[in-house]
Amino acid sequence: MSDNNQALLKFHVEGAAPLLPNLAEVLPGSAVLIDALVSEFDSIAVTLPTQQAYWLALNGWITDRLSGPVMDGKASVEQLGELAWAVYASSYWGGMELRENWGMPPVIAKLGIKMAPPFAEVQQDVASRMAQRLEALNGGDDACLRILPTLLRDHSTYGIVHAIGYNAGVQVVKTEEPPIGQRRPHRAPKPAAVRINVRDFMRVDYDLPTPQYLKVWRSAFERAVTANPQGYENAIAGASGQTDLREVWKQAVNYGNTTWGGDAQDVWSDAYFEETVHWSSVLTFGLEAVGLAAFVAIVTQDPNAAKIAVMGNALYIGATSGWLLGLLDTGATLPKIHTHSR
Repeated sequence: MSDNNQALLKFHVEGAAPLLPNLAEVLPGSAVLIDALVSEFDSIAVTLPTQQAYWLALNGWITDRLSGPVMDGKASVEQLGELAWAVYASSYWGGMELRENWGMPPVIAKLGIKMAPPFAEVQQDVASRMAQRLEALNGGDDACLRILPTLLRDHSTYGIVHAIGYNAGVQVVKTEEPPIGQRRPHRAPKPAAVRINVRDFMRVDYDLPTPQYLKVWRSAFERAVTANPQGYENAIAGASGQTDLREVWKQAVNYGNTTWGGDAQDVWSDAYFEETVHWSSVLTFGLEAVGLAAFVAIVTQDPNAAKIAVMGNALYIGATSGWLLGLLDTGATLPKIHTHSR
């Protein structure tokens, strides 16, 4: 945002997220950017059914808001660090909000996660992953094409396919009846809020309006696969010794049962539960678009699509880690939002 646009800011955010020097180098914080986003979000914030979901909603909204220009090819590599920082910071605040209002989720104990500030190992991991993507983005026309198969097969929160399957799968676990999901008896039925399963690779359906950038990449994906079905299958199967992407997809969808199924959200209010399902689904829009762009790039060998896919993946680089650190950072407090002084 230019200095001229600062006059349009309505609010100022007084708060921070864990940012050691190595991470700050690739995810430079931007007070102007977060103030602008919070100011723009205000018209939505006042309509939320509970303000105890404010930071959750802001985070989901930010991912969609920033995915648009990135997936449309209108964001620059130079801007990417600040954009990714906004996703990381709002994720951290969302995790902190969940813990402050609803307690530490059982998933933390179930997975045996034990970490304390300053979370140097996690921050270094995010920094290293971001640096890897920036190296590809600055490495010339074919560098992004070369890195995409690795990013697609990364069976972690940083992986392109895993991120889609896991995040959408979590919504199904929360809302659907067994054996598809683990809807709790006190939750009203919410069938097909999101549709995803281990059978239909790369298919996600939402009970929400689909943003234009996702529609564009869905169409581009269908054109690429229809024109070169064997190239698509080759991309899924990978080279000798590589994991078939359908297996990565299956494991990611099923992983939601380990984390947010069962009693993981029993103590949430209905309003917070509804907002979580909604905004987590919104967050998946950008993840899906990244996955589709990655396949378009590989099947058609399009370096521009590859660049956009890598940028989109980098935008989310700190999303899951940010949530985790917000949950674990028990000594921190949520930001305060002030009217912006002019």
